[in-house]
Amino acid sequence: MSELLRRVKGFFVPGEKDAFLRIQDLSGLAEEALGLLVKILARPSNGLKDIETYTERINILEKEGDKITQSFEEMLGRGSMTASLDYDFGRLADNVDSILDRAHGLSRQLRRVTRRPLREAKEFDSDIRKEQISLIEIGLAQLRLFRKLLSAAGSDRNQAIDLARKIERLEEEGDDVKDSMLDEIYGSWEKLDFASFHNYLETTIEADDILDLCEDASDLVMAITKALGA
Repeated sequence: MSELLRRVKGFFVPGEKDAFLRIQDLSGLAEEALGLLVKILARPSNGLKDIETYTERINILEKEGDKITQSFEEMLGRGSMTASLDYDFGRLADNVDSILDRAHGLSRQLRRVTRRPLREAKEFDSDIRKEQISLIEIGLAQLRLFRKLLSAAGSDRNQAIDLARKIERLEEEGDDVKDSMLDEIYGSWEKLDFASFHNYLETTIEADDILDLCEDASDLVMAITKALGA
């Protein structure tokens, strides 16, 4: 926290420093939630107890994120930062909080399926889960870069640009994984019942949404710091 505060000294008013610190906290919660999602996807079908524990922890993280987002909105309402950037700062907080929301929704869906297994082909399920893990791990890599971006954006524009480009490339890599997965799901519809088909489709799209949100958050940080002259 103190390191980030030191490095954002280029921002114009204290409110902007505080805003980035809160986004850093929020992204830390999101990073932990995605790590737990990977554990959920990697568990065998008899790991319900662990999945319940991981899901409950993600639920707690999501609620903590809501509190940070609410305090962020209250800070915006007090006019604590440059008025022209209120909208972008609000979108930034909402994007990062939405990553937590997606992780929470995915964990609940995966827990539901573990409690009441779908009539899917086991080999197909195993393959899809591995690819879903790949998607979430890409999101994790993006978030770690994003947290570095938050530190660099106020002090090293060139490093920030490089980090933002890496986040963008990871999102493009994730798109390729997602498209391949959707091809597999649609190509296997004949051996899947409707519930299984819908579950695989929904969870794959939700996982990919996380990557899009990470890239959007990165773009907003770059836009805000550019507007601040950092």
